Amino acid sequence: MIDPAPSPARDDEEPLPAEWLVRKSLWVRFRERTHSNWPLTVGAMMLTAYCVVGIAAIVEFGSGLYVLPIDPNYANVLTPPGPGSAHPFGIMGTIGVDILSALFQATPIDLALIGGSTLLAVAIGLLLGAYAGLVGGPVDLAVTFCSDLLTTVPPFFFVMVLFLGLQPFLKPPSFLIVFGLLYALVLWPYHARPVRARALQVAGETYVEAARAAGGTTGRLLRRHVIPNSVFPLLAQVPVDIYNFMFVLTVFPFLGLFAGSLFGYLTPLPATVYPEWGYLLAAGVTYGWSPLTQINHWWMYGFPAAVVVLFGISVALFCDGLERLLAGARQTR
Repeated sequence: MIDPAPSPARDDEEPLPAEWLVRKSLWVRFRERTHSNWPLTVGAMMLTAYCVVGIAAIVEFGSGLYVLPIDPNYANVLTPPGPGSAHPFGIMGTIGVDILSALFQATPIDLALIGGSTLLAVAIGLLLGAYAGLVGGPVDLAVTFCSDLLTTVPPFFFVMVLFLGLQPFLKPPSFLIVFGLLYALVLWPYHARPVRARALQVAGETYVEAARAAGGTTGRLLRRHVIPNSVFPLLAQVPVDIYNFMFVLTVFPFLGLFAGSLFGYLTPLPATVYPEWGYLLAAGVTYGWSPLTQINHWWMYGFPAAVVVLFGISVALFCDGLERLLAGARQTR
């Protein structure tokens, strides 16, 4: 049987541009890969909600974002009022700060601090680890030596010592910026080591050898082959780093609040009362719970802890979903 001839195109029909067909194909493939990828969808929605809250706080408070309003009626009371119609999230202990307002103001500050420091550490570790695994030789030896040397000291103590040495030369407005940079410089070896191990495997693959034999430069090999195939270990490390960062941000203010005369100078906060998640959690634990006096103002530490935990869960879900997305794209090549 002879197939019928295709019907001629109508004069009023214009062929679709090739660029539109390519974009549609890419969009369809993206939707197919993300259709059943619920961790990526849920994590992206949660992170988007945090970003929306952060932008709203910037728009609402503007230049007054870094000053927490203190209610003088509850600044020195031992039994602060709990959640109610006037204060939905309660009043924080002896400093008279509304937890709802404080968490709202702290969101853009912590997103910028944690996100900037983590992304900087990831970028440094990814580039150095991938380059060391690809070229080998003295570069690989130097990166490995520096990574092993820096990882022998826990990040908390390393950052504490570095910040303590630099703090006398800094002004309070730059405390958090310098603290974030120091933490990124301390954290990059934890990303460089797994990336280097993966890059060594990728550098020995046949397609990388073929690209090198075809005249591919080191930069092109890194950009096209090594880095895209070595990013997977970072996606598992990022949530751990964020929780470690929040631990450091909580311990510093906790030492200053619990024993201010001895540890007060260690805090990286620009002011004594500052809208930051770690400080709010430390203040809640210090003033809201005491087994000796049987005080249990749960809202003082419960709400900051919930914000921190949910943020960590959103990052973990997003990284897990992104890893699934990249793995699926890699298999379909």
